[in-house]
Amino acid sequence: MKLAIDRLAEDAERVPLTLLLPRFSLSNTEAWAQSGSVASWLIAQGFGPGALALAVSAPDSAERAVLLLGALRAGALVVEAAGEAALAFAVQGGRLAASGGIALAALARSSIDAAVAERRLHIGADTPARIIRGTCRCHGDFATIAEAVAD
Repeated sequence: MKLAIDRLAEDAERVPLTLLLPRFSLSNTEAWAQSGSVASWLIAQGFGPGALALAVSAPDSAERAVLLLGALRAGALVVEAAGEAALAFAVQGGRLAASGGIALAALARSSIDAAVAERRLHIGADTPARIIRGTCRCHGDFATIAEAVAD
């Protein structure tokens, strides 16, 4: 089964300059690179399948999409409530940032390491990805990138 993160990788190679989603000015290549950087940082912080969860409290935006894609690539579970998460991201001063003040924009520009590619080996269709309105959705539940980053 092809996962949303695999589709993003293919789109970044096949149609690199195409917009990730029409509502964002973010190309497939930019989304792939930035989400890889976020995934690399999340993996280094201990997030992944069966590990720490994070929460995202932010309106629809390109930054939110990059964060959710990065979490998918890390295999991290995104939960609804900040109290249920080891780390929470929210809009602070108009930008998406972690509860400790780390701006997502800075994470999206950090280096990518081999852990992201290796992590893909541990993510399957049944790996929990997000809790949406009380229902746990797995990687295999997302048929499109749009579904993977939707509210």
